Amino acid sequence: MARLVLVLIFTFPMMAFSQAGGKSRRFLFEINSMFGYGSAKIATDAAAPTIGSFNLGVGLGINIKKFTIGLGADYRILTQHSDVDPTVGNRRGTFISPTSLLIRINFEKIKFGLLLISNGSYDLTNITANGKKLKYTNPNGFRFDLIFKKFAKLTPLVFYESVNFSGSQLDGVPSVVSSNLNYSNFGAGIKYDF
Repeated sequence: MARLVLVLIFTFPMMAFSQAGGKSRRFLFEINSMFGYGSAKIATDAAAPTIGSFNLGVGLGINIKKFTIGLGADYRILTQHSDVDPTVGNRRGTFISPTSLLIRINFEKIKFGLLLISNGSYDLTNITANGKKLKYTNPNGFRFDLIFKKFAKLTPLVFYESVNFSGSQLDGVPSVVSSNLNYSNFGAGIKYDF
């Protein structure tokens, strides 16, 4: 994955500058804010805790004709809406994905975006029953964005996100995961283009 990102970072700028100039911007730089609703569930959970999310993110990329390719970074605050089940625990916390591959197809009135999430961690706010800090690691998933025609530099969007975590740490020590934790949510937001 790291090699692919490096190839894309060094190859696509050369392709972009070799093309004839147009009216569209060559580079993408945006920030976004999103609100979502979903769940954070392990297969063995008696019930899926419902989760609300608030996301702050940034995207950097290169526009090549109708395509954009680049990197995104996101910081999510997760709150639990459902009652806490003692057998499941409280899943509120923060989920940070520092570098995700961003791919977008751009049409005049709508854009389709895909963020491929392959690193980061989901840190639970509450400690475990035996007083340890729990963190879920090794994420693998995506976020699909449907981005509408922008008004000045502000653009509304809707999204769906699904990420599986296959690892965990207790007080920084790797811990065995019997079943993956799946975090999924959908919602709406707005982004600002610079």
